[in-house]
Amino acid sequence: MFKIIVLILFLLFMYFVLFGEKRAIRVTVLLYFTLLSIVFLSGIAKITDKYHLYDGPVMDGGFQSLGDWVGSFSFLYILPSLVIIAYVSFRIAKRLVAKTWLRVIIYLLWLALLLAISFISMFIFTLIFYGFAP
Repeated sequence: MFKIIVLILFLLFMYFVLFGEKRAIRVTVLLYFTLLSIVFLSGIAKITDKYHLYDGPVMDGGFQSLGDWVGSFSFLYILPSLVIIAYVSFRIAKRLVAKTWLRVIIYLLWLALLLAISFISMFIFTLIFYGFAP
């Protein structure tokens, strides 16, 4: 249940990030993440049922299979999110800062911060959806 709540909160976050964008962009992004979430959660359910991850004894390769699944989907969530947040924030910075050299510095600093956040979010994503399994 916690995983579903996290994904719903993520969808709400993406909706508010794209609030000022065109409706078609918002719908496309939300549809992508919604379908991705459905495939992701159904895959987790099938893997946990197939390998008996929650009701033991765990079959060989179960944690590896789940780890590969979560690792693959972490890229499918985090990379598009990084691009969307960078696009929206760069548009805001373009409106706020008039000087070109200052805007370039802000872009570089913000990009470095976004890359650090995406790196940390990979670990958080793994901990939420894979856990501390071996």
